[in-house]
Amino acid sequence: MTTKPINSKEWNSVIEADRRLVASKHNFRKTNNFFEQILLALNDQEQQQLALEWIRDEHFSDLELERLIPIIIDIAVDGNQDHLPYAREVLFNNAFNSKDIVRKKLTSMFDDFLNSEDDWIYMRLSELLIFLNYNDLRKRLINKCKNSADENIVDIYTNFLQDYDWV
Repeated sequence: MTTKPINSKEWNSVIEADRRLVASKHNFRKTNNFFEQILLALNDQEQQQLALEWIRDEHFSDLELERLIPIIIDIAVDGNQDHLPYAREVLFNNAFNSKDIVRKKLTSMFDDFLNSEDDWIYMRLSELLIFLNYNDLRKRLINKCKNSADENIVDIYTNFLQDYDWV
């Protein structure tokens, strides 16, 4: 014999709130300006993490990804440190699509990152390249770090050698 569980009033409130949240998310996805709202949220520091979570969980067209990926790459390389894991996850989830959008966009942005001569950007870029396993870009970054006059950037090269045995 099975008895009906008796849940607390608080638990029942949580279940109802979760049901309403799921319904709200579904309704939001169906709005005409869903993509534009995601773009706006992605460019707002306070809403960026939630936008990245939505992007991670959604399927976007190649045309939409063409617009989203450069923003997400910028977040992954030079964004708020708390948002880096979310941006990397989105990039990884889309790194192997048929159009290779992540690789193409990162390659087109790569020289600007290298020209920054910024050790923070180089370190974040190195982490992203480890994550995505783009060896050709990794080699370019390693050479740039190895030949730099900036000691902090050379340290990134040293870390590559010590931590990943990358040459």
